[in-house]
Amino acid sequence: MTAVLPPVGPDDVEPLPGPVKRLVGARRSSGSRLTGTVVLLLVGAVTVVPVTLLLLNSLNVGAPGDPASYGLDNWRHAFANGAMWESAWNTLRLGVPRVLIGMVIATVISWLIARTDMPGGKIIEVFLWFSFFIPSLSITLGWILLLDPANGVLNQAIRWLPGFGDISDGPLDIYSYWGIIWTHLTATTVPIMVILLVPAFRRMSRSMEEAAQICGASRIQTLVRITVPMMRPAIVAATLLSFVYSLKTFEIELLLGTPIGLNVYSTQIYNWLQSSPPQFGTATALGSVFIPILVMLAIVQRFAVRSRSYVTVGAHTYNDEPIRLGPVRRWVVAGVLSLYAVVTVVLPMGAIVLGSFMRRFGFFQLTNPFTTAHWSALFEDNLFASSVSNTLIIGLIATVVGVLVYFCIAFVVVRSELPTRGGVDVMAWLPAAVPGMLLGLGLLWVYLGTPLRTVLYGNLFGLIIALVISHMATGTQQLKAAILQVSPDLDRAARICGASPVRSYAHILFPLLGPSVAAAGVLTFHSAVSDVSTVVLLSSNDSRPLSILLLEYSTSGVLEQASVLGVIISMLTVGVALLSRALSRGRLRGSRSRLRPRRRRPTGDAEQPSPSVVKAGASSKDSSLTTTGS
Repeated sequence: MTAVLPPVGPDDVEPLPGPVKRLVGARRSSGSRLTGTVVLLLVGAVTVVPVTLLLLNSLNVGAPGDPASYGLDNWRHAFANGAMWESAWNTLRLGVPRVLIGMVIATVISWLIARTDMPGGKIIEVFLWFSFFIPSLSITLGWILLLDPANGVLNQAIRWLPGFGDISDGPLDIYSYWGIIWTHLTATTVPIMVILLVPAFRRMSRSMEEAAQICGASRIQTLVRITVPMMRPAIVAATLLSFVYSLKTFEIELLLGTPIGLNVYSTQIYNWLQSSPPQFGTATALGSVFIPILVMLAIVQRFAVRSRSYVTVGAHTYNDEPIRLGPVRRWVVAGVLSLYAVVTVVLPMGAIVLGSFMRRFGFFQLTNPFTTAHWSALFEDNLFASSVSNTLIIGLIATVVGVLVYFCIAFVVVRSELPTRGGVDVMAWLPAAVPGMLLGLGLLWVYLGTPLRTVLYGNLFGLIIALVISHMATGTQQLKAAILQVSPDLDRAARICGASPVRSYAHILFPLLGPSVAAAGVLTFHSAVSDVSTVVLLSSNDSRPLSILLLEYSTSGVLEQASVLGVIISMLTVGVALLSRALSRGRLRGSRSRLRPRRRRPTGDAEQPSPSVVKAGASSKDSSLTTTGS
């Protein structure tokens, strides 16, 4: 028989002498400062250097190719140019409304999918994932085919209705202010918010909501006063990241805003860089204006979530039973969301596929309007084969490297006690403050100024570095919100039981973060495959990815082949997304089976607790969690 030692109280432990305490504290403080400085320098090397070069070259008033000459003429010209103020105002009046509208829609959809018994929630979630993975250029082409004022399919159908026969154009117009907002809501804003919010809602225990309802709160009061405040880190992160996307938009405004003369600051920068001679200094000055805005957003986000605890997965009782909407209401809600999925996902997807088989994009009145010649021509093109190979290499390597970098930064910011973690968090936001066009330009100056210019410029390795840096804000903030919801008590409990730090992370933290890590990896792959503005200045004929080929087709008027290529890129990204979800679910189920304790036979007549009533930190139905109570 094993003897049981009596517990040791704090008074029974002999305290260390004062000099020893001070020596140990000094060594820990010195090591913490050194480690924090190293981490800060590593993150700053990939984020601050390109931004610094952007600021310096915004002061370069010399002509391209001439020796550098510094002054404030570029900033004077930028602020004196009416196009600068107009593009900045268009950026805000397009970005703020769609982010606010998207936040409300995405929060409601995420809550219904993750927290209620609405039927078909997983199918609707998959459709929204698919909507985000369709390249922005392709889904914009789909809405053009549907809502073009002259030849749009929906407009032609509406004009057949009684009372609309005397209308020659419209009544719907995709080339408008609300057309751009609608395209963004369906292509990027709502899908990316749902992708970020659904795992967070699934990790939240229902016990908090049940406690509020026991105290007399209604479902609406519980949602507003309990659920939404507990989800504040994820909601704030998703909203800010969506606003970042609105500041970096390029493709949608290029296709829909240019015909009506509506330029945001990214398209205005593109126009200045494409002018003859290129206005590098003025364009860089305009991009530098938005850097302080994003830095302030990072500070606001930190203050918004650090004043209270947002842990929703802990070592206490966990309950993931869905909220019951009622036998009729659940089907009504499912019907409304299904209609939303059909309108926002199925219609543009169908239009893209339809356009890829059309002899002339948007012209149904032609004799034999459908053909497969565009597919055959694309597959026989050697340029397409090389672009596919480059895209796969870039996407896979950027995903692996990016997720590792983002997780390390998020873990340092959330869990470490390093004194420089606040500076690391702000530096991780800096790439989001720079438009992809200017980030690529800054990295171009970095590449050409190093001895490794032949390895970095025009090479796949240089494109991978640029894409990892460009997506750093999104990946880091997403994983930060996920780590904030996992209580450190779980790791401490594992270490008390004798597990090493590596084993406790492998069996506790990583399985709990599996869905969020998978989502971050999928978003990184999607960014690497579909990003246009970041790599357009860094790619060459040998390193051209599919996104650049799609841009060339779209801007040159070859809309049929652009639709074919958009369908292929969508199939590639969606396939990777489904594969990652399957692997994540398989790993989590395997972890549950390994961690499930063996059932013992009851030795007495005492009533045994039902495992369906009390769950320790895990869900039996939700793949977002694993059983960690054992």
